[in-house]
Amino acid sequence: MPVDLWHRGCERLAIELPEPQFTTWIRPLAAADVTDLGEDGAVARVLAPNRFKLDWVRAQYSSRIESILSEIAGKPVRLELSVAPRAEAPAGAPMSTPGAFVPRQPPQRLGAVFERALAVA
Repeated sequence: MPVDLWHRGCERLAIELPEPQFTTWIRPLAAADVTDLGEDGAVARVLAPNRFKLDWVRAQYSSRIESILSEIAGKPVRLELSVAPRAEAPAGAPMSTPGAFVPRQPPQRLGAVFERALAVA
């Protein structure tokens, strides 16, 4: 099961969540790897840039993330969150999590999707 599962899950979350929430809490996360356990499901290991974000995501979003990933994968997916190791960066360089989600296109708000659907009907 490819790490693409994480990116597909992020695309769904970008649609469901208000943009400021998605940008603050989900976008900085990065998939470390996804391990396929066969019929037992899969484990998605995701890295947070710091302990504060990890704790907040775990408390507020982890069950929804697991639900979305399980739906996309077609089998149970367990989410494992951990803090990304600190990379040595030159002074003044911006901190970022390697592999963090970068959308292919700007996320669309769920309301905009419904408005377009109603306009067509």
